[in-house]
Amino acid sequence: MVDGNIILSVAKAMELLQILSQAGKPLLLKELTALCGYPKSTVFGLLTTMRAYDVVTQTPDGRYTLGLRLFEYGRQVERSWDISTVARPYMEHLCRQTGASVMLSVCEGGSVITLDQVETRGSLRVVSDTGSRLPIYCTSQGKVFLAHMSRTGAEALLRGQSRNQFTPHTITDIPTLLREVEACRANGYAIENGEYKIGLRSISAPVYTVEGTVQYTVGVIGMFRSVHSEEFHGAVEQVCATAAMISAALGYRGREEHGGAPAKTAPGDSV
Repeated sequence: MVDGNIILSVAKAMELLQILSQAGKPLLLKELTALCGYPKSTVFGLLTTMRAYDVVTQTPDGRYTLGLRLFEYGRQVERSWDISTVARPYMEHLCRQTGASVMLSVCEGGSVITLDQVETRGSLRVVSDTGSRLPIYCTSQGKVFLAHMSRTGAEALLRGQSRNQFTPHTITDIPTLLREVEACRANGYAIENGEYKIGLRSISAPVYTVEGTVQYTVGVIGMFRSVHSEEFHGAVEQVCATAAMISAALGYRGREEHGGAPAKTAPGDSV
């Protein structure tokens, strides 16, 4: 659904930037026109405008690619994520505690984005690249974000997006997903049991800002033997403790001041 306040020319320019980003190589005007479906004159006008602002650049052979101004913007965004600086020492400690890879995530546009990660040395790479988007419905990070929406908001988001069956364990049924979300809301953490990638299990907990809102999650992912193992239960405790410490470092003062983080049950309780 298109917001009535959206300026179509800006939306078209953003679509062109997305096409150039996904292409991974410079494209000719005719290639861009074919990919976006807009008239050639419209695409040329948008590209000319974006070139004037160095958002797009043109190669000597006439192809278009992303401009260096976007790199500058990206660096500014990167510097603005103070959360990574605050969370990094706690993430490294959690990685040493659990022997699992640790990820710091944010929710944007109905997807989970990895902001930062710490991986164990010599281990099989299991964490997605920083900046990559992950599904919200079949990751522990996503379930945490869903748990901190209203039930109607979470249900609307789930119904509004496709839910692919990544593994035999992927939950795509809305009522079952909402029960998972309710369990996370009650427990204060979420787990993922091979739902996104076979053999991998993850745990995530909410990170509260000074205002008492959940903008981030911290979690671990690895090849735990079972969600019922002592190793996994210990990791649940460590993830929840780490999330609480990062929240405190961000200025969060707890339930008394902000009216309530979800209650946390014992790690052995089912999710």
